Amino acid sequence: MIRKIKRKLKILLCLSILKRTLFNDSDFLLGRFTQHSIPMLLQFDFDKLKKITLGFVEKMKFSSSLFEYKYALSCHKSNIYSSVYAAMILSMYGEIDKLSNDQKKEWLDYFDAFQNSTDGLFYDKVLSNDIYNDSDWWGARHLAAHIITAYKVMGGRPKYQFRFLEKYYNVSFLKEWFDSQNWNAKSIYAADIDNKIMNIGVLLQYQRDFWGDARAGESIRFIQDYLIGKINPNTGMWGSCNLEDSNELSRMVQFAYHLFLLFFYDNIDLGYKEKIIDYTLKTQNIYGGFGVQLNSSACEDIDSIDILIRLVKQTGYKKEEIEIVLKRAFAWVLVNQNAGGGFVFSRNEPFIYGHKEMSSAKNESALFPTWFRTLTIAYLVNYLFSKDFKIIRCSGYVF
Repeated sequence: MIRKIKRKLKILLCLSILKRTLFNDSDFLLGRFTQHSIPMLLQFDFDKLKKITLGFVEKMKFSSSLFEYKYALSCHKSNIYSSVYAAMILSMYGEIDKLSNDQKKEWLDYFDAFQNSTDGLFYDKVLSNDIYNDSDWWGARHLAAHIITAYKVMGGRPKYQFRFLEKYYNVSFLKEWFDSQNWNAKSIYAADIDNKIMNIGVLLQYQRDFWGDARAGESIRFIQDYLIGKINPNTGMWGSCNLEDSNELSRMVQFAYHLFLLFFYDNIDLGYKEKIIDYTLKTQNIYGGFGVQLNSSACEDIDSIDILIRLVKQTGYKKEEIEIVLKRAFAWVLVNQNAGGGFVFSRNEPFIYGHKEMSSAKNESALFPTWFRTLTIAYLVNYLFSKDFKIIRCSGYVF
């Protein structure tokens, strides 16, 4: 008990310093640390976190049906993306296990209704816009890489195979595409190539494992072999940047995280683990998040946290230091939870996630960040406190 009190006083002292830094509403931020984050960190209460988080998810229900959800309170229509995030949140808390087979089939039928038989991708008229078909941070391929997890938690698979992948079965095409990238320069980070490779790779792995597609297996193996050949031995990651520049370092780690998932799922050893850990540790800021800006985003946070947890479990390298780093990160992630139970993508910023029906106002909770930050907490809690968030094994969703 005395150690806990001393630790809490130390944290409060640090926060009194942080209060005088960059946030205009520092009283609010400090309040979230002291009233929510620190108590939860010092004595983690799974049931309390579950209750308030699922309370927010319940508020996002659009109708009396099991599966229709809107993205945020300020949005006006339900959409398939939001239903996928709701399903994945419910799954982590064990709620999907409580559904009957008929109820799970209702979810699966709902998902199937949006799938195109020609390419296997999912199209919701509510979300149609000029970036949906050819973006990878959001859009058709990105949704497909998420929805496969929702299918798995419901005990099913999509009605149609992912036929759009067939052009990636051509190894010559893949090589030409990958060769066109400048893997030895920081310019590789400028485009969205890492998200695109991740989405396609994840779906190739799913096509291989859930549809028994050998051609998909050959393609993902080619991608993995090619990427291994392009790793920078100085960092264990891809590209080349000024490692003293915090913005470039952060982008390098984010880029690597998206590609690492393809290797983690297939249990492929990349090497350079200690170097990867060292550079990833450098991305933590004074608030405990992992962005250059102090209000680090859900993406920036999970990218570094995921890497650190996986690699420290494999190596034991800097285990004590990483445990401290992860506890600080846990406190910061919880700061991004509102009193109503939902989470924000970035504190003090509105966020438009590809479409106006997937947008949230400044400090407004939404389903995408609630899923992403809940997943981050699940990784942290399962590692730090040996609790049992339910995380299934699926391509792109590796634990």
